Amino acid sequence: MSKAKIFLVGETDKVLVPMEETPYAAEDILQGLLEDYPDLVPGDQINPDYPRKWLLIKREAGVPSCQDGSDNWSLDHLFVDQDGIPTFIECKRATDTRIRREVVAQMLDYAANGTIYWSVDRLRQDAAETARLQQKDLDELVADLVGSREEDALDQYWKTVEKNLKEGKIRLVFVADEIPRELQRLIEFMNDKMSDIEVIGVEVKQYLGGERRAVVPRLIGLTERARQKKEGGSTTPTNQTKFLASLPSESREYFDKLFGIAQQRNLIVSWGKQGFSLRIKFASNSKVTSFAYGWPNGHFNFYFEYLDVSQEELAALRKELMSFGVFNESGKYTLDVFIDQANLDKALEMFVFIADRMEQLAAIEA
Repeated sequence: MSKAKIFLVGETDKVLVPMEETPYAAEDILQGLLEDYPDLVPGDQINPDYPRKWLLIKREAGVPSCQDGSDNWSLDHLFVDQDGIPTFIECKRATDTRIRREVVAQMLDYAANGTIYWSVDRLRQDAAETARLQQKDLDELVADLVGSREEDALDQYWKTVEKNLKEGKIRLVFVADEIPRELQRLIEFMNDKMSDIEVIGVEVKQYLGGERRAVVPRLIGLTERARQKKEGGSTTPTNQTKFLASLPSESREYFDKLFGIAQQRNLIVSWGKQGFSLRIKFASNSKVTSFAYGWPNGHFNFYFEYLDVSQEELAALRKELMSFGVFNESGKYTLDVFIDQANLDKALEMFVFIADRMEQLAAIEA
């Protein structure tokens, strides 16, 4: 049987470089990729309007079976997202026969006991140790995750993690190079029937070609019906009136004026359940691309990842935006600012600049 392929386009010659789908030599390789590159769990596929971002609590997280007892099991990865939702991840290769049914029972053991016997203090300590091994600072990582450096933001975040854990509001993720049909059906069934727990599969296929390597993640098992049920059964997004009413008073004037500018510039405002994204259509590929987000806590984000421009142009744009003295860098792709009266005028000047630059970049033909 021929292997699936993807192709890289040569930078100079008009040549396609074939890369063949190749199984992982060991499960540890797949686990290591998730540890080093958490975005392989595709947060934008899980929630396109509010992409999930990840913080690794611990790889090989021990799970006890009684209070103050020793660990009986070991979960491959424990992450949390920006809403403090504990995310249990178990990895298997397609060649492992346990991937079909045994892995589900295994994961349910982890969830049933972890939600009861883990304390938030333990998780925080594990996360601090993981950050130390990565030569990073945990508080900085959490600040980047939630997009806030307010004094009480860190403690409030861990309180949210604790609340979600104790209420069983968690996410179960099965990761493999190939999700078998039997496991996919179980994932869809559990996701449809469990209201507080999100259950998904992620295929992370590996492609090799010479010295090159590519990995491609794909979400499995999160049906639109299940997504709507977990959002409270409502498919109705918020709107401008509700959003403005929900804002802190010091942020309301900025966003009110932002919507006026966006309308004048024909920027697309796309409403989600909590906030909105700003989008623009690129002439180079006719793709409608999100480049900014607004949230009901008064934060405004500029997001680089989806912009269809060169790395040089992205670097120049980042430098120009930071020169306004308003944004804080919040991760690899995000600039963040909390809008208040002190930075209102500068933030509005910055947004007019953003609108101008997005129009210019979107008009560039391939």
